[in-house]
Amino acid sequence: MDTTTEFAVHTGDRCTAMEVAAAALRRTGHHVESTGGTMTATAGSRTLTILLGALVQPAREYRRYELSTVVDGATTTITLRRAGHGTAVSGGSIGANRRRAAWQQVTAAVEDAFRAAGVLATRTDTGSHRTQ
Repeated sequence: MDTTTEFAVHTGDRCTAMEVAAAALRRTGHHVESTGGTMTATAGSRTLTILLGALVQPAREYRRYELSTVVDGATTTITLRRAGHGTAVSGGSIGANRRRAAWQQVTAAVEDAFRAAGVLATRTDTGSHRTQ
């Protein structure tokens, strides 16, 4: 399963793009914190996921993502990656399917928000995470 997606935006739009990404992540139920050029988005309950594993409802399962930027001249690359969940993951095929579905939802939400705001220059990774 993919754990990193990269989006290219014009350097002048990078602050707007990060704000747009934060808003998209909040709409999908994540708590977003910003520290310098990095944003961390978390959702669900870490404790419940550790204790109950696959018995936790998918919406309450712990997930954590990180957005960071790299400036290269006129283009900025925004990287969305799954951050370390530690022991707070559901195992087996149920957990893997849930993580894959959550990843697809998050990448699609961020990409759609970038496109709607008009800040996405291109998606620089390969493949699509859409489930259409």
